Amino acid sequence: MRTEGKDIHYGVNFVFAPQPVLDRNKFLDLQRALMDCGVEFAKASIQTDGAMHLVREGGPFEITVKKAGPQVAQILLLSPQPGCSLDLFIKNAEAVAKAINRVWPGPRQIIARDATIRTLFEATSEHAFKELWELRLQQRVESLNLLGRPVLGGGLRFVMPPIQGEADPVLIEVKIESFLQDSRKFFVETQMNWLQPTPPAIPFDPAQRLAQLRAYIENNVIPFILEKSK
Repeated sequence: MRTEGKDIHYGVNFVFAPQPVLDRNKFLDLQRALMDCGVEFAKASIQTDGAMHLVREGGPFEITVKKAGPQVAQILLLSPQPGCSLDLFIKNAEAVAKAINRVWPGPRQIIARDATIRTLFEATSEHAFKELWELRLQQRVESLNLLGRPVLGGGLRFVMPPIQGEADPVLIEVKIESFLQDSRKFFVETQMNWLQPTPPAIPFDPAQRLAQLRAYIENNVIPFILEKSK
């Protein structure tokens, strides 16, 4: 596998309490605050239940603020097919967090946080699954015949619980698969879920969450994939 990849998805999510007022007045306040913070958007809509959805102008950056349960709300920031660097996504996410703090000031508690990055990597052979199966897993390709039919693709999935004594407990899930739309590519999805609620007044911190996730991918996930295929 080649180490230079193409990111195809960024996401960061916060679930918090208490649930703020989500109405048309606050929706207008959010639009003004976003523009003041340098986030211009091309589309903006609000649902009857108060769910707010905005799409940034000039690139796929989606902002959603909505109810997530009784007295609980959610902020979801996504960039599908980003076409930009993670650093730019982080910059936009930090600007959104600043705008949201202006619109809904006051104490809150973040109940759950998660972040996701999906990346495509070029295989060094004609088929990513064959490379993963034979080089990384040291398996014979003939053993797949036991399945009774051709294998178009496949991969690995790991779910890793928090480490005992971890200051900020995080559940990590990693998927390493051949990309079915193009068998010469690896699809790698890495997600972190921080399970422990924060103390009150801790701010939304998308930069810290995404930086931690990026470091894990660079320092752990990629070296794991390359361990037998360097």
